Amino acid sequence: MNHRLYQDAEPVPGSVGDVLRLIRGGGSSSRSVLARTTGLAPSTVGLRVDALVDLGLVHEVGAEGSRGGRRARRLELDGTAGFVAAADLGANHTRVVLSDLAGRTLADSDDARASAPLPRDDGPAGAVAELWRRFETLAAGCGLSMDDFQGAAIGVPAPIAYPSGRIVTPSFEPTWHDVALGSLFASHTDAPVLVENDANLIALAERSDTEPPERSNLVAVKLGTRIGGGVIAGGRLHRGVGGAAGEVSHTSVDGTSVIGCTCGVPNCLESVASAGAIIARLRAAGHDVSTTADLLRLGAQGDADVVEELRTAGALIGRVLAGIANFFNPREVVLAGAMSASPPLVAAIRSELYRMCLPLVADDLDVRASRAPRDAGVHGGVVLALDEVLAPTRVDELVRRATASDDRTVRSA
Repeated sequence: MNHRLYQDAEPVPGSVGDVLRLIRGGGSSSRSVLARTTGLAPSTVGLRVDALVDLGLVHEVGAEGSRGGRRARRLELDGTAGFVAAADLGANHTRVVLSDLAGRTLADSDDARASAPLPRDDGPAGAVAELWRRFETLAAGCGLSMDDFQGAAIGVPAPIAYPSGRIVTPSFEPTWHDVALGSLFASHTDAPVLVENDANLIALAERSDTEPPERSNLVAVKLGTRIGGGVIAGGRLHRGVGGAAGEVSHTSVDGTSVIGCTCGVPNCLESVASAGAIIARLRAAGHDVSTTADLLRLGAQGDADVVEELRTAGALIGRVLAGIANFFNPREVVLAGAMSASPPLVAAIRSELYRMCLPLVADDLDVRASRAPRDAGVHGGVVLALDEVLAPTRVDELVRRATASDDRTVRSA
């Protein structure tokens, strides 16, 4: 099944959906400003805005500063017109967040202490049924009706084929290989449910909020039990032809694999330098370390063997990222995930990146920690879900359906 997204289609300039895009961007906050921005006649802009008001997506509030004459009323996205869900699926947790259409968090399973991993004994369909039940429980807990559910995005630690939405060789649950998880929600809802690589969602969450989106170019790296990467190019998520863009973890590096990886690449970065690999190497040497939390604690305590392992892994990660930076020339490399809290690892990554990057690349490169390392994945899921639900081409289709329905009602009257 083809799951090509509405948000990937170019908007029709001046359409109802395009007008909503301008309102969402914050730069076109009144009918008069929209007319100047789009070049459309004020009467045409009025019809576009009225259509958005009728759909419940926009409302007018207050008034803007006067430019001479009557003060214009300010246009805002109506966040109460529905809600979306975002889920972050991991080997040991499942976090769910509900958000209104303006991106404001309405409920968080972390707050409800309901972030246990999904059951897997009943296969993907059983896991989806449980996830849908959690959506319903969270919604009921904050007084929301599932009739207002508009869509969701699910982050998984595995490559996602595009546009089919199939999960590819997931190390966290091998039996889910080739499963189009989003399609399984069709028995629960007609709303769009997207499945995306978790590092891609982190990249979406980390897009610049201080400059025009089209100028945002970054590489986001999730450093945890495994390693993942996502790429933003020109403000948009870059998936590549088949969805594999950003898979930095499957680059062959100097070193020896100590954990298995489904990619088949000899001595790939993930099997040599991820937290899982570091833990396996330390345990083989007789250290009492079982989890990423143990690794971070021992590193913070200055355990010499642990710090050396972290520095070695960081250098390997930094070299891989330097090759990507020299090729892509991003503005930012963002480090997220649990291991981004390890000073020895991060210092080694930064040192190797700047040492191996061309001066022209390094001069403009900011290597930084995620703005919200614990929340970036689920916040990126909200961004992806909203970008799909409010995509200009989807809104234009909703308007066409509403118009056709009105025409049928008139003809039958």
